[in-house]
Amino acid sequence: MTSCTDKFIPGGLDFEPLSLISVVAPCAQVSIRFNYCGKPFNSLLPPTYDVMYTKSLEVLEQINAFLNPSGFKAAAADELPQKLLAVHCGLGQYGRNNICYNEEFGSFIRVLSYVSDMPCDETAWFPIRRMDTCKTCRACVSSCPTKAIDKNRNLINSDVCITSINEQQNAFPEWLEKSAHNCLLGCMKCQSCCPKNIKNKNNIIEGVSFTDDETMELLEHKEDTPFSDTIVAKVEAAGISTYIKVLPRNLAALIDNTK
Repeated sequence: MTSCTDKFIPGGLDFEPLSLISVVAPCAQVSIRFNYCGKPFNSLLPPTYDVMYTKSLEVLEQINAFLNPSGFKAAAADELPQKLLAVHCGLGQYGRNNICYNEEFGSFIRVLSYVSDMPCDETAWFPIRRMDTCKTCRACVSSCPTKAIDKNRNLINSDVCITSINEQQNAFPEWLEKSAHNCLLGCMKCQSCCPKNIKNKNNIIEGVSFTDDETMELLEHKEDTPFSDTIVAKVEAAGISTYIKVLPRNLAALIDNTK
């Protein structure tokens, strides 16, 4: 008989999964610099984009370095409901914006999940919880540029969330106001205003930089035309190669928003 959880467990394992491991890894915002018309133009990447894939492998290596001497091993389980598992494990709580928050690092985190053959007979399993701060705070509701956060619902409206819109290759919907654009990918409006992120919101690291010519290549890029090797290399270095096709559209919207 197949368990309903089997679809979340990675295939091809050479061990029987006996436990789940949830990890919260701190992540910073990344500043990407574009030079446009002789002037620098900086755009943020929200936490997690630049380490979306590398962080999982890095943490897995550390877990296996700890488990292997005892005869156990672990494997990444990226299909698990990661935020939900972290909350159940006591590593975080939900915000009104449906993002997972850690007490130490706020929402500037990458939530990761793994399976292991290490037995785990007893562990704490916490109920789904929203932060107490959210009971009276409406900061994210007021700051959301597309009104995707409803104070009366536990889930956000993903159909109008600008993070979702920014990642899709379709044209921006006509109703989306120009002022809503604030990040090269994703959105930082509901996180930057959150009181639980006060001590982490200035945690920003410098990322790649694009020259004037490279910036213009992105802005003038035609669909189905290959990007230059230089652009591809820098986008890969930024960890956002999955979204390379939407970068010209998103960058143009950001620059237009600053005029």
